[in-house]
Amino acid sequence: MLKTVFFALLPILVTICLGIFAAHLQAFTEQDSKKFVVLIMDYALPLHVFSGIWATPRKIIIEDMPLALWLVVSMFGCYLIMMLLQTKLLKTPNKTATLRALSIADPSVPFIGSAILPLLFGASISAIDIGISTLIINIILLPLVFTSLVSDTATRQFNLIQRLHNTLKKPLVLSALAGFALALLGWQMPPALESTFTVLGKTAGGIAMFATGIVLYVRKISFNKRIISIVIGKNIIFPCIIWVSMFLLNMPNALQRIVVVTLAIPTATMPTNLAIQYKVNESEMASVQFWSTVLSFASLSIFMLLLS
Repeated sequence: MLKTVFFALLPILVTICLGIFAAHLQAFTEQDSKKFVVLIMDYALPLHVFSGIWATPRKIIIEDMPLALWLVVSMFGCYLIMMLLQTKLLKTPNKTATLRALSIADPSVPFIGSAILPLLFGASISAIDIGISTLIINIILLPLVFTSLVSDTATRQFNLIQRLHNTLKKPLVLSALAGFALALLGWQMPPALESTFTVLGKTAGGIAMFATGIVLYVRKISFNKRIISIVIGKNIIFPCIIWVSMFLLNMPNALQRIVVVTLAIPTATMPTNLAIQYKVNESEMASVQFWSTVLSFASLSIFMLLLS
């Protein structure tokens, strides 16, 4: 198991380091990384998610409904609890609390998950996991985050409606919905079509890691107690709480394994992107992303070993 985890994570480390090295040589800039993100989110990853879900038999998808339920409850519940803890108990400003809560509740499933999950759980289950997580993040979490980051009430209400409308038009969300619809209708994807989607789709994980390396080189990385607490909360405490809850409720071991590993994936790039866009704690969010990714090499390995 340790060998499997090591070789699942090693390509991520190497690819991120290549991105950092390329940015150091000025071969790529932060603007290039943004173009890579567009390639991933609008083209490569939608193809990967769509084909993976469509190729999955309807029976397997129906059996994975508990997976969807646990991921929804875990991510949404974590976000709300962290928001209440930050704003009510710690008196943290609303915008800062929003980004910190999102950093803990939002694992980088579309990026890092697309590189790790297929190696650990297979293409079909990982595609369903990525698709479900994508829908949760884009349809539930991000609209809530957006309302907190916009100050004016009238503008916030208008932008929330607009945000929901725009979310449903995103290629990644549409591909997940379309894949689920076709699979649930029982229209199985012909094997001859598989390469049509995977030629570009399989590049999503590698390009995402390379782009992350570029961003991490450009952004100033810091290290303090607050950042440490957020990273430990994301990588260790949050997955452990869900794991204990599932264990006490006697959930199947296979379900515990994929849910906990998914939640233990390091924080996504979205908090950093939003921090830059709204000029809220940019350095802190970039640092959380960096150290969460670094710590995941140890934390994910430990979770996989314990869950095995």
